[in-house]
Amino acid sequence: MKRTTKIFTLVFSLLLLGIVAACATDDAATAQTGVGTATQPGATEAEIIDMRSREGLDENMRFIEPRTISVALWDRSHDRIPNFNESYWAEWVQAQILQDHNIIVEWVPVPRWDEAEFQSTLLAAASAPDIGYTFNMGMLTTFSQMGGMHDLAPLLNTYGDLLPNLYDLLGTNIYWNMDPITGELFSIAGRLIVDGRNNMFVREDWLDALNLDIPRTVEEFEEMLIAFRDNAELLLGDDAANIIPYQVAAEIGWTIDPILSSFIPNSLTEREWFRYSFDIRRFTVPGIKEGVRVINRWYHEGLLWDDFTVYDINQTMASDLIRLGYVGAFAGNWDFPFRAQDALITTMRENQGPQANFIAIPPFRNDEGVSVNRMPNPVDRFMFLPVTNTEPLASLLYLDWISRPDVIEFLAFGIEGVHRYTHSDGAIEVLGETDDHSWPDHQFIPSLRNFDIAITINGIHLGDPVLDARTLAFGYPGISPEAIMYSRAAGLDFAYFPRNVVTRIRPTEEGMSVPLADQREIMLAQLISVATPDTFDSMWDNLFQQYLNLGAQAIINDRDAAWVEAFGDVDRMPD
Repeated sequence: MKRTTKIFTLVFSLLLLGIVAACATDDAATAQTGVGTATQPGATEAEIIDMRSREGLDENMRFIEPRTISVALWDRSHDRIPNFNESYWAEWVQAQILQDHNIIVEWVPVPRWDEAEFQSTLLAAASAPDIGYTFNMGMLTTFSQMGGMHDLAPLLNTYGDLLPNLYDLLGTNIYWNMDPITGELFSIAGRLIVDGRNNMFVREDWLDALNLDIPRTVEEFEEMLIAFRDNAELLLGDDAANIIPYQVAAEIGWTIDPILSSFIPNSLTEREWFRYSFDIRRFTVPGIKEGVRVINRWYHEGLLWDDFTVYDINQTMASDLIRLGYVGAFAGNWDFPFRAQDALITTMRENQGPQANFIAIPPFRNDEGVSVNRMPNPVDRFMFLPVTNTEPLASLLYLDWISRPDVIEFLAFGIEGVHRYTHSDGAIEVLGETDDHSWPDHQFIPSLRNFDIAITINGIHLGDPVLDARTLAFGYPGISPEAIMYSRAAGLDFAYFPRNVVTRIRPTEEGMSVPLADQREIMLAQLISVATPDTFDSMWDNLFQQYLNLGAQAIINDRDAAWVEAFGDVDRMPD
């Protein structure tokens, strides 16, 4: 593989453009450059020595007698590595944590795409691993209210001075979910390095072939889709019948998100955003109905994939259509088409020629002609200790160890000469698999930067923003650094980072995230493929009322009441 020795000026100009635009507010700056600093309890050196002795630790923070903990391990059941708990990475972690802290780790495999349901079952049976992690805040709230979770606040107050790596990496994320009234803390928020969210990708070579400009509005995007459909023979030749102008897929709400987001009114207040944003797909936010109406019309005009209700965008059937070169546009994570594990663009080029390419486009303009990309909070998975955990200190030391800079770097980038090449300045270039270079199956990395096992971090964090940027651009084998940074800038140039709203616990949300999400996806499938443009309004009214009755309306009311209790009858939190 060719090793690029420098990054072009364009890459840094795009990077700086994205950072400057994203840092237009203090909130954005915090999200981009890192979380704030969290203060550790502040024990004296003598008190720390006494604590170590009392807890059975030597001067090197190693337990004198071994401790055993069980740890959840997300498993994707990849063909190359069907049992992730038997991988090189899982075995390396076990060996290193045993060597460094005398902690024996036993893995509990958790299916990646069903992690919340799987862990809920384990929690209900009082058989959950000692360390769990999830995206599902509703699950945590439900079981914490049932007394099923350790309150981490007193544990951190007691042991926080023994956890320097955890505090250095996560900062204020450690206390992100602390109840402002009771002071209870049932989960620690991992750190998300925000490089983007959800981009729309379109075939750049098809735009060139049809002499089309990059669409900046939903109307222009529709015109582009029609042009793709009507010129299928020019674009695909003998495969013209297979053309898919816009590939919507399950999870539907995610793959139509760039369209729906453009229908959110520019005047939406901070209070309104909090009231409705319990659904991460923004289904109840004002304006979304009109966005779904547009998608419905496109479906009936032959602009969408017929099987969008059946296959997930990550499943082989959906992704293979992209690899074959049949898809004109799709939405996904800002770097989804560039990832080596999925090889969407590199494989498409093998099928369609080197000119075949997807390019990220900026967010569509809203009702006031403004492009707004509402970004996620700089938090990732929530780590928790079930009340059945009898080794809380060993568990916290595991989280501290997995947050060590050297551990993060090794898990993220792997073995020198196998998975990575380190440049003289410290920037890391990922070595992808080619005919002449492959990774041994047991050393295959099934998730980007070993996301499934490096549980406290999501993103590149080498301690130097410039080094992080260079490494990010080098991290997608077969893809130019310029393409990566352009895709990053396409989202960050228009980034808006909502502030963290902390209120009392809202019991209406307990246990509701999964059923509401499932219902939302069922509704979207029906509203897009079953409703006709003539019956859309009546079907929307009926299904949306069902969604509200299922629990969404109670959550909306509870959130608004909690807002008023915390901040008063105002539209914005105090600065």
